[in-house]
Amino acid sequence: MPVRVTTYAYPWDLGRLGVERMLREIVEHGIEAVDLAATYHPIDALSPRDGEARLFTSPRGAVHFPARAARYGRIQPRLSSPEICSVWPEVVDRARSVGLDVNAWTVTLYQPWIVDAHPDCARVLPGGDPIGSGVCPANDDVRDYLATLCADIVDQFGVSMIRLEGIMPAAYDYGWLRPRVLISVSPLARELLALCFCASCTGRAAAAGLDVERLRRTVNDAIAAELSEGRSATGTDREAGLAADAELQAFAVQHARASTELARAAVSRLDGSPMPRVSADAWSPYLLLPGAAHDDMLEERVAAVDPIVMFPEMLAERNRRLAAIASRASHPVELAMLLARLQPGDPAAHRVAASAGADEPVARQLQAVAELGVGEINLYNFGLLRERDVGDFVAAVRAAFR
Repeated sequence: MPVRVTTYAYPWDLGRLGVERMLREIVEHGIEAVDLAATYHPIDALSPRDGEARLFTSPRGAVHFPARAARYGRIQPRLSSPEICSVWPEVVDRARSVGLDVNAWTVTLYQPWIVDAHPDCARVLPGGDPIGSGVCPANDDVRDYLATLCADIVDQFGVSMIRLEGIMPAAYDYGWLRPRVLISVSPLARELLALCFCASCTGRAAAAGLDVERLRRTVNDAIAAELSEGRSATGTDREAGLAADAELQAFAVQHARASTELARAAVSRLDGSPMPRVSADAWSPYLLLPGAAHDDMLEERVAAVDPIVMFPEMLAERNRRLAAIASRASHPVELAMLLARLQPGDPAAHRVAASAGADEPVARQLQAVAELGVGEINLYNFGLLRERDVGDFVAAVRAAFR
């Protein structure tokens, strides 16, 4: 089955190496679109290109295209350097001449610079502590900012797709800087810690008739017990009691639904001819939700965006369920898979290593991806790989999907 291959890329890498040269290289590899970072989270990124080891550092994340400040409300975009922002119009202009689509790779919630400027937008742990690395999708100012940002990108550059990354907070500790967690945090405790108790979330819960203070006590008591015991409560009365708590279920559903509402807000502001597609992931950490409720959340996400981005670490049952839900959607929904080529033994073992000389397990994993009915493979990340790595990756994908 044919598959489209796209690649994520940073504007600073393309600018440093030469935009026209890099776009032609991308096309020569048989890659059909470049997902250019429009916003990005904190990063220290090492590029090995042109025989150098070059480091790019962004301590709190930033907006990397020339956003027009007058369009925005309370949250004003924190722009990267003029040199980096100027890469965006150059890429769009040159891409047309080589027949390459441009997508806007847009990090949504993992934006610490927003928390720095507007602490009330931060996610808040059940114990009341704000998280410095990310904002909450239920916050009205966050929604207005993201919707304006997406419209700004489309109006200026007419991109083919807005790629929304991370619209669902994945974990309580995602994005922490040099985290210090010296005890065992069970899966149940991790899930409960991921519930947000910011003013937006608690206000929405109270308006829905939920007893927020009882929920806060229930969640904090369960977290404390899990941390004290140092083990998971899977299959125990505690887990069963939480799963049977209708208000807690409703609170988790509310939080999961906030991310889909964030995506819908972005879609609602877009205008263009042709209209760009809006893509997002469908990851949800709330295993507390019963199977039917969890699938309902996935169905809502599938109905809101297209394509849906999948991740190889969830290759088995989760991705099969997601593929089945997409196949039942009222409109055609494409599945995309994010893959990365990493060296054997890399600590990020959940990623996929793919090259023409890949070992048999990698080949089998690519075949499993093909069997899901995936229509797009996203390579992460063009400027962080050697040129031969990119070529080997594309060759392995083509072999698996022929």
